[in-house]
Amino acid sequence: PAIHRYCFEQLSLDAKYEIININRADKISGVIDQLKSGDLDGVNVTTPYKENIKLHLDQINPRAEEIGSINCIHVKSGKLIGNNTDWYGFLKALEGMGTFNNVVIFGTGGVVPAILYYFNNRETMPIHIVGRNKERMSFFKSSGASIYNMENLNVAIDNPLIINTIPSNASINWKDLINRVSKNICAAMDLNYNFKVTEFLNSFNSDVKIKNGLDMLIYQALMSLDIWHEKDLSSSININDLKMNIECLDE
Repeated sequence: PAIHRYCFEQLSLDAKYEIININRADKISGVIDQLKSGDLDGVNVTTPYKENIKLHLDQINPRAEEIGSINCIHVKSGKLIGNNTDWYGFLKALEGMGTFNNVVIFGTGGVVPAILYYFNNRETMPIHIVGRNKERMSFFKSSGASIYNMENLNVAIDNPLIINTIPSNASINWKDLINRVSKNICAAMDLNYNFKVTEFLNSFNSDVKIKNGLDMLIYQALMSLDIWHEKDLSSSININDLKMNIECLDE
């Protein structure tokens, strides 16, 4: 909420952004009813509902349809329209991460389709997905990615960017897992929405460029802002000032 509250204040918008906690999929219908009634003008959707939410929508943006994942919904002319802004957040977060030859993704969660969309449409390089969920792994294999079971992984991938999508509270020996992936790593990103360095990022040598999930969080949020208001508002936001503001809140 801190990002949107900052933006609303800076742009003098009469709006508010709050968290709606949903602990079961059958609770989604209540949010859909609020969107249809006009009580809500738009919502962001988080894992694990980014795919199932499609069943409740009237229309899906072609890019979001290709990605297969929805993280932003807005209402237009009474219709609920699904969008994906994760791909843009990832695009912006990737800036300055160096030149790598491979992409390794840890995890199979709701943000992974947006990452695959980005690389399939903008970059041509091998994609490797490491996880435990066999059903999800099989799905991603059909997209052309190489898949590996986390438990018996032992490869030597050349000069990769390693992207973590596994939740921060997972019980994983990160250094061991990373060593079983590659010995010459270019860069690493943790897409968990943390403002500080995570245990995953702390597992890399000092010569590896690292980045947390803050940039992706900010830019996917700014794209959502533009979608909800149907105009470019985000270009007026001072990103450095925004980062300082929300990092202060995290201290």
